[in-house]
Amino acid sequence: MKPAIILGALLGALGWTDTLVAQPPSGATEMPRERDYSYIYDMLDHSLVRPFTRVFDPALLLRKVVGRPRQAANVGENDQVRLPSTWWQPRIGFRPVTVEQMMKGPGSSAGPAPGKWTVTKAKTQGVTPGFQIEDSKGDRFIIKFDPTTFPELTTSVDVIGSHLFWAAGYNVPHNTIATFKAEDLALDKDATFTDALGKKQPMTPEYLTQLLDRVARLRDGTYRCLASRFISGKPLGPFEYYGRRNDDPEDLIPHELRRELRGLWTVCAFLNHADSRGPNSLDMWVTENGRSFVRHHLIDFGSILGSSAIGPRSYVTGTEYYVDFNVIGQQAATIGLRPFDWERVVDPKIASIGFVEGRVFDPAGWRPDYANPAFDERTERDIRWGAKIVAGFTDEHIRAAVKAGSYSDLRASEYLTQVLIQRRDKLVRHWLGPDYRVPYDTR
Repeated sequence: MKPAIILGALLGALGWTDTLVAQPPSGATEMPRERDYSYIYDMLDHSLVRPFTRVFDPALLLRKVVGRPRQAANVGENDQVRLPSTWWQPRIGFRPVTVEQMMKGPGSSAGPAPGKWTVTKAKTQGVTPGFQIEDSKGDRFIIKFDPTTFPELTTSVDVIGSHLFWAAGYNVPHNTIATFKAEDLALDKDATFTDALGKKQPMTPEYLTQLLDRVARLRDGTYRCLASRFISGKPLGPFEYYGRRNDDPEDLIPHELRRELRGLWTVCAFLNHADSRGPNSLDMWVTENGRSFVRHHLIDFGSILGSSAIGPRSYVTGTEYYVDFNVIGQQAATIGLRPFDWERVVDPKIASIGFVEGRVFDPAGWRPDYANPAFDERTERDIRWGAKIVAGFTDEHIRAAVKAGSYSDLRASEYLTQVLIQRRDKLVRHWLGPDYRVPYDTR
């Protein structure tokens, strides 16, 4: 290899040269293969394996020593994301987005149409029961439920998250709160579920009855659920927050070097999306205007804010990883005498909210449940980019999104609204300064 090439590679690794990115092709000719992504593998890899390998990464160590972190690779001369992007679009924080536009979100604001719902398949991923349906108009939805002991906990935040992440510029499904009666369900003749051995089995009326027995009923005998409208296109499975999708010719930039994924950290800190990881994403193969390509989505917001999908969030959430070697080292050095910030939190004791707060929230040190490769590579420029998005959310945006969660307890709505306002203000003050204003008229 020529010395000039070697030198260029070293300087690029250190972030001392601009990253040259080829222009994407006009369109892919072949659909990438569908792939699966193990939740367990993802957690073990990013909690144990990758943190260990990063310690012995010489390029990373050298960049830290000289104070030259590698900057995002897909930004232009104005330090903004190069467009068009199949990951993110400039919305709130960069241009006006009305409350009405946010509430409409990625498509129709309507949930399943009245009439019979035909159950086509049981939901097998995740920790809560659910199934797929076609409504009376033929539109398809994923139906999900709350934990029986914490009504409204996960369904509400899933809806709130879909509106706020869409307004932030990301591709998301459209989620709504719906209710139905057992007699509103019809079973498709080809409906299936996957058993404990991973084999598909025909779905019977008895199986559907057993599934509904695991779901709490409202006082009027109906079931409350989240209806998540199917995303258009053909599913290809989740994306990862590092590397590239090798069978997508337009996926030219390593994901950990993408500004819209690095800067997502700030939005996730705002919404306490501690479950921000690869398995909670979905790539779709779409064709628009004669061009076929992969569009990248964020999905499954049932574990944001105060919810962990099966119950309230821990007081520790957002302050340390599941396996946090820094915290382990600090506690060992102080023989466990150093107090934790989360010990000062105040639990609102609202079952439908779980646990999320804004008083002790650290706008600089927030962490997800376990390390995210793109978040690990974030720089202050990436964080400030995300903070501009957070700054674009007015009190009216926040109130409207929380209202869409359909909380029956007015205390829950008011508490969550105030927490989000408090977290927004802390993030904006810390990263953009107290005098920052969005660069457009919000009236």
